[in-house]
Amino acid sequence: MKMSRPSSLVPHLSTKDALLEIGSEELPASFVLPGIRQLKALAEESLKASGLSYSSIEAYGTPRRLAVVIHGLSDRSSDQKKVVTGPPSAIAKDAQGQWTSAALGFARKQGLKPSELTIEKDRLSATLQIKGVATRQLLADLFPQWITRLEFPKSMVWEPTKFHYPRPIRWLAAVYGNDTVSFTLAGVRSGKWTYGLMLQSTKKIPITQPGKYVVMRKNQCVLVEPQTRQEAIRRFAEQAVKRVHGKVHMSAALLEEVGNLVEHPVAILGNFDPAYLDLPKEVLITCLEHHQKFFPVVEPHPMPSPSGRGASEAGGEAKLLPHFVGIRNGMSVHQEIVREGYERVLAARLADARFFFNQDRRTPLAAKVDALRGVMFQEKLGNLFEKKERVKKLLGTLAPAMGGMADLEKAQLAANLCKADLVTDMVREFPELQGIMARLYAQADGEDAGVAQALEEHYWPITLSGTLPSSDIAAFVALADKLDTLAGDFAVGLIPSGSADPYGLRRAAVGIIRILESKKWPLNLEWLVDQAVEAQPNHLKAAVGETQSKLNQFMQQRFAALLTERGFKSDEIDAILAGGVGVVREALARLEALKSFRDDKEFLILATVFKRPSNIIRQAKKAGVDFVGGNESSINELLFEHEAERELHRVLKQTSRDVDEKISNKEYSEALKAILPIATPLDSFFKEAMVMADNHDVKLNRLNMMCWVETTLAKVADFSKLQNA
Repeated sequence: MKMSRPSSLVPHLSTKDALLEIGSEELPASFVLPGIRQLKALAEESLKASGLSYSSIEAYGTPRRLAVVIHGLSDRSSDQKKVVTGPPSAIAKDAQGQWTSAALGFARKQGLKPSELTIEKDRLSATLQIKGVATRQLLADLFPQWITRLEFPKSMVWEPTKFHYPRPIRWLAAVYGNDTVSFTLAGVRSGKWTYGLMLQSTKKIPITQPGKYVVMRKNQCVLVEPQTRQEAIRRFAEQAVKRVHGKVHMSAALLEEVGNLVEHPVAILGNFDPAYLDLPKEVLITCLEHHQKFFPVVEPHPMPSPSGRGASEAGGEAKLLPHFVGIRNGMSVHQEIVREGYERVLAARLADARFFFNQDRRTPLAAKVDALRGVMFQEKLGNLFEKKERVKKLLGTLAPAMGGMADLEKAQLAANLCKADLVTDMVREFPELQGIMARLYAQADGEDAGVAQALEEHYWPITLSGTLPSSDIAAFVALADKLDTLAGDFAVGLIPSGSADPYGLRRAAVGIIRILESKKWPLNLEWLVDQAVEAQPNHLKAAVGETQSKLNQFMQQRFAALLTERGFKSDEIDAILAGGVGVVREALARLEALKSFRDDKEFLILATVFKRPSNIIRQAKKAGVDFVGGNESSINELLFEHEAERELHRVLKQTSRDVDEKISNKEYSEALKAILPIATPLDSFFKEAMVMADNHDVKLNRLNMMCWVETTLAKVADFSKLQNA
């Protein structure tokens, strides 16, 4: 019999707020937001698993602390039932009906009598009632677990227990209600206190109301909410530039980064020598934003650009002013000293930029191309000069497949120059400017505007969802460059695994797919991959087939992942990509047609019929039956034994022609409708005839017919992949 269980649980009436704050030396800015997200997720997951109820959870973070506040946390975990599985029931008793040692041992281990065990799925099982545990006691185990499970790109070890964390932990605040949650981690004992701003005060600040953590920290000049810090930075910066009648040029990425570098932002307006305004704006902004984390200041009312692009795009057309806004951490004291320090450091950086720019301009960009022979791309793939030569050759191979490329000569010129800025002093000092400096130097040299633009944009998209190259020339060079990178890396075994992708190959693959989609070029993706692999160095040609296969599979996986993000169902994607990607825009059109058509009632009924030919063919091949394949010429009408065979053959001939016509006209929805007439005669055929007939010739003829059906259907999609088929 089952062990008795208590009546329904009584809800906990007593609740309190809880707080965990991890105080450390300053975290990298990029670690703060991931830390906040992880801490909240870990808290939600483990509190639920522990049977602790709560009203809400909020997580916070600054460079010096990550914190989670749990509001309305119950004082005990709920009672829980646990079922433990034991040995097979067949060995629970011996021939005399006595409990065996296996059953007795299992019952003893669970603290039960053998008679209290039950049988579940032919095994002994014990139903245990786990009593709730006091919340404070549970948190003493959970809090250190959350900290231990936090994951960051890099961590360090600094104390005898060899605990891993991005920076040394200096204090741990752990409170439930008014009580300390006691534990020790990384050599630090938890307490009921925290600290304020670094360098402002070293006094311990007691925590009396964990639920009012945000207000308490704000009263100590610590803004623990990232969004609040960003709003404060924006507000203070806008106030600071009013004196110079300017406007803050504030990129979202820099605002987020700076917001996670400070706990209490203060804006300081600084100046630099107006003479530096003769440097390209991109260089000035890079010096200010990337290297000093300063916000540039621009004219408040810029004139529209000749191209019509807004002033907010990529630096826009707004004229820079010789001012900047720096954000310091802490109270607004000694601002003049801080300002002088900011200005002195920036002046040195701008002086370096001017020197490098002038040095680079002593020779044209084209004169720097030969120096690429001295820059290694990859040990087995050669130098950058050889890489750009492969890209030029690949452009020549691809152009005819596009029906000719009107600007092929310009595209190849862009390919010849696209890596030349990597040997310039400016890009060596400011790597963020690669591509941008190539464009600027090409423009200064009087190169064609489209060529100059392609030198910057051939790196695009820089992120998975980033901006695509705007012109055909830039997109063509970007396509060839990314194909060469992927083919080369796969040829030498640099294939992404797991989450690791140090060379950005997933981004390159998605970039290729998005470019092909955007430009609507009639280029078969598998063919592109094959051409790129064929263009690799001769010493890598021995494994061409294997490289092509692996890279094609990788590209198909990236395409499938992209389509999943867009909301398509996995079986729809599998059905369309079963035979390869082909032309990207056509694959997308077929997928859209399938998605809209599969919900049709008639289609849902017929899908099961369409699936049978694939199953039959697969079983026949597994059985070792050798047959020709699916086309009209493989069918011998003299071997037909049933009227259903003749009718299926007649309908199939017409349907095959109709499907081919619709597909050639890119009418994929109509192609799907065109296959529907096969369903009725196919169903009748299955009822009247057996494909695996005793007569060998008849069997092969019918298998060939099934192949022809499958081939006709596969021109649109592999219906065997659809889950409701």
